Amino acid sequence: MGILFIACALPHFSQGVLIPAPLEIRQRALEYAYQYENLGTGYAWGGQDPLPGRLVVDCSGLVIRCYQYACEDFGFTLPFNDTTSYGLIRYSQSINQTLLSPGDLLFMGEDGKISHVALFIQFNGDNIQFIDATLKPEVGINGVTTRQYNRTDSRFISYGRMFVQSKQGN
Repeated sequence: MGILFIACALPHFSQGVLIPAPLEIRQRALEYAYQYENLGTGYAWGGQDPLPGRLVVDCSGLVIRCYQYACEDFGFTLPFNDTTSYGLIRYSQSINQTLLSPGDLLFMGEDGKISHVALFIQFNGDNIQFIDATLKPEVGINGVTTRQYNRTDSRFISYGRMFVQSKQGN
């Protein structure tokens, strides 16, 4: 509810109007995430290297960069420059799992504490397919990968739609 309060209390930022990201921006952010995956991007905590670059990112760095690129493609900007996976929840509209569409945010963690963020791809039967940046050497994961968990998995804490802002004059 706090997210909606922020949106209602501050509808105009210095650069434009704040809105939930339109579908074309969410889909484009997902396309950029696939580029990171296809380039073999590794994982580094705090990383958010731009394309092309040394190519290491962490989970929030992947989401931020992909949304920055997608926003630029459609004449929008993000209302922040950098934040953590937990911080991203402040910049997203809370949505129900059943309303997820490609490019929406999956907030994940353990014991109800958000420590990870991923981009929703699609429902695959009883699973949620997503793309993220993570380091799990015990299962051979180091970087940006496409994975899936059962939609009832306790690691899913909440779901969101990124806020973007129109550039001044749009």
